[in-house]
Order: sequence, then structure tokens, then C-alpha cells
Amino acid sequence: MPTHIRKLAAENADAYRRLRLLGLQEFPPAFAESDVEFASRPAGYVATTIEDPAGLRHVFGAFSDAGELVGVVGVTREALEKMRHKGYIWGMYVARDYQGQGIAKRLLEAAIAQARSMPGLEQLRLIVGDANAGARRLYESVGFKPFGLEPRELKTDGKYYDSVHMWLEL
Repeated sequence: MPTHIRKLAAENADAYRRLRLLGLQEFPPAFAESDVEFASRPAGYVATTIEDPAGLRHVFGAFSDAGELVGVVGVTREALEKMRHKGYIWGMYVARDYQGQGIAKRLLEAAIAQARSMPGLEQLRLIVGDANAGARRLYESVGFKPFGLEPRELKTDGKYYDSVHMWLEL
């Protein structure tokens, strides 16, 4: 079990890059971005993903007792004026050896708490694979509700995957 969950900083960029790449390789249908696309991004891109001076994006990490980054999730507020009341959860991943220990829920709760602290943010949304029943149960356990199914949203290795769109009123 990790000792703590905290917001990531630029110095966590290498660990974040390794963990995200692992998640993209392990569960291709769970992410819109491919491992090849992510691996080709410059190192500076990862640091700006983690630290957003505008305060629209926050990335949280779960750390093991040994200080290893073992889980991540992001929360981002929409930048457009007419959509600034909305945010979204993205990039949820917990390393295989740490799954089933409640880490994903703790990460999600940290992201939701961050969203609630952002003035004027009224709702969150996320997208989850229709076949990923465990992730859907997790999101529903903290109050997310489905509002639509997108058929064939992702295509990887010649196979299509449907996605469920969910939302949470803050």
C-alpha cells in the first residue's frame, strides 16, 4: 500500500513517463493515446503535462513505501470560457502489482477534491471502456453516472472498443 498520494511536480517527470508508458502498453484499449505516440513525445512535454502554470491541469501520483510511483490520475479544467464549468478525469493507471488495494479510489478522490477546490468548476466527466467493468464500478462508487455510449470509439490492433461517457456533479 502506498504511504501517500500527492500532486506530481516536474521532478517526477521521468517516473511519470515510465509508468504512463507501462499503462499504455499493458492496456491499449483503456487509453486514446498509443504507447508509440506517447514514447515519441519530447521530455519537455511530460514535464508540462505534470506542471501547468495556468492551474487548469493537475496530476496526482500514488507512491509506494519505497518512494516508487505506482499510480497516477489527472484532472483538467476546460480552458474555453463557455466550458470552464466542466473538467475531466484522465490517465488513470495503477501498476499491476498494486491493483486491488484501493489505490485507484484514493487517487480518484484526490482528483475530485482538487476539482471541488477550483472556483466555478461544477462537474467532471470521464470516458471508460465499456468492457472495463472494474473501472466502471470504481467510478460509480464515487458518484459518476453514465450518460452515453460511444460505439467504436477506439480502434487498436484492428479491433474496435466502445466507451461509456460518465459525469459527476460537484
